[in-house]
Parts: sequence; structure tokens; C-alpha cells
Amino acid sequence: MNRRHAIGLFVGTATLPALAANEPKPDPVLASVLGEWRGSLTSRDAGQPERTSPARLYVSALAPDEIALHFVYEDGPGKTAYGYERLRFEFASDTLVWISGAVEKTALVGRIVATANEAGLRRYVVDSSKDRALTRYTFEFSPANFTLKKDEVDAAGRPVNRKHYAFTRPA
Repeated sequence: MNRRHAIGLFVGTATLPALAANEPKPDPVLASVLGEWRGSLTSRDAGQPERTSPARLYVSALAPDEIALHFVYEDGPGKTAYGYERLRFEFASDTLVWISGAVEKTALVGRIVATANEAGLRRYVVDSSKDRALTRYTFEFSPANFTLKKDEVDAAGRPVNRKHYAFTRPA
């Protein structure tokens, strides 16, 4: 590229608007979990024994109240699986909007039914109902730990654990 073209390219791009100027900061709780995590996924599918696999998690901000989760985990010998999730925490209305998947997207709207802040560990319990079945998700966030648990609540009100992700920051 000659010098004249390089200057023209620079001048042309220098006039583009700054689209992200003065955007609000991420929610402090969500900002504390951004970055890379390492840990495990323990899952129990109906009729199958419980199994635990190594897992990685990458968390990024999409908006002040929304994070993206990118999971990578082993799904059997020599098989790597990926998960893509978007979580928007609408704290003012106690709502979680959760979009799962990259190709076949599914949406879940849950109600934040309990919160706690214990020694820097934030806990959010989210209930979601579909076809009269209750699913409870528990998120625990701290600067050093990130856990996500999925329980299906049976007709007697007993939780049955289906998935449990447990992560810490890599050393």
C-alpha cells in the first residue's frame, strides 16, 4: 500500500462515530465474574448415573446487566462439547432472561426468588416453570468462585440435582 492510500484509509476511519461512548458500567456483581474460569460439570440425566467432567468457562459482558457464558467441557471420551448462554439480570423486577444455544436458541424467563450476600459471595435463586414443572437455578458468584446449579423440583417439592458447574479462577 502506498503512502497516499494509507493516509486516506486513516482519515476515512478517523471520522467514524464512537458508538460506545459514555455507556454505563457493568453491574458490580456481574463485573466480578468476568474472565476465565476452570472447574467441573457434574450432571445427572434421567436414568443415567451421575458423572463429572472437567470444564472451562469464559464470561464476558454484553450490557451492564447482561453476561455471556461460553462453556467448554468433556462429553465422553474424546468428545468436547460447547455451550453458549446469555443471561440478563433485571434486578429491579427480579427477573432473569436466559437465552441458551448458538444455533437452536431457547429462551427462559425466570423469577429471582431469593438473594443473599454472605462474606462477598452473592447468591441468586431463580425459579422457572414450564408445563407445570418447576426448575430452580442457583447462581453463586464471588471474585474467586462461580457456581451454577440446576435442580428439578418434584411434585413433593424435593429438589433433584441435574447439573452442577463449579469453577475457580485459574492459577
